[in-house]
Amino acid sequence: MSSGDDDASAAQRGPPHGITLTDHARISAEMAEGDRPLAAILDARRLSEAAWNESTVYWMAHLGDDVREHGQAARMPHVYSDAFGEAQDALKPVSAMDAASYAKLVVDIQLAGGPAQPLAARGLSTADYLRLSRHWARVLSSNPEQSKIFFEMYQALHSAPLS
Repeated sequence: MSSGDDDASAAQRGPPHGITLTDHARISAEMAEGDRPLAAILDARRLSEAAWNESTVYWMAHLGDDVREHGQAARMPHVYSDAFGEAQDALKPVSAMDAASYAKLVVDIQLAGGPAQPLAARGLSTADYLRLSRHWARVLSSNPEQSKIFFEMYQALHSAPLS
């Protein structure tokens, strides 16, 4: 059997264990919350860890192939990212934070060299930060008043003397 036949056969079979790209992104978003064991998340979907790993290898290879083939025009990473973000946003609400507080968080992360300490100090997880980042990207790109508040605070914090 030639590799072309292998590719055609794999395409007819579809993704391993019926896990679509969107399914994979949604399950990954749930895992990223970090509030439930992996086994519980997989058990709820009647998936073994081996099945999950097989699906992950399959989809990560396809994502990589799409990028190699199409470069910046690759679509699969966008589909995956959108599905992941939508699923993650549906799991928990965005943490309450105004534009000035978000600017302070961003500067604190920059000054700390990473998010761990600034997030922990606020009782936030990495998943919370991703939700906040998506939320504020939408707000700051569409609301001039909130954008002004954010950037004024951001600049003030960067120009303030370090204590």
